[in-house]
Amino acid sequence: MARILVVEDNPMIGMVMQIALSDEGHEVDILNCAVESLKFMENDKIPDLVFTDLNLKGVNGSELIRKMRRNKRLNHIPAVIITGAVPSPEILPHEDEYQGLLIKPFDLREVIGIVAKLIPHTAAV
Repeated sequence: MARILVVEDNPMIGMVMQIALSDEGHEVDILNCAVESLKFMENDKIPDLVFTDLNLKGVNGSELIRKMRRNKRLNHIPAVIITGAVPSPEILPHEDEYQGLLIKPFDLREVIGIVAKLIPHTAAV
């Protein structure tokens, strides 16, 4: 089981991801704001993996990942970007700062596969 943080401002997408990943045995937290997510990770529960929407209000998903990479407690956490369209390269963090890109609409099997790939010890037996 992994602890997964989903940072998504669309409640329906967050809920669907939470249900799918919880059904796989993972503990899933959903937040809709990058700033709150950073506070959550720094003060409470450090996740094994972060999925973040690219287009968040205020601090966007790219900046969230950049801030994670500059934080010694958080810089090891794999991050996957969720977005509605293929973003231009200048919007994305540096390619070595994130480990995956999900384009909406995505298949939940793809999400589960990403988790198994990035956190191999969590793969279903």
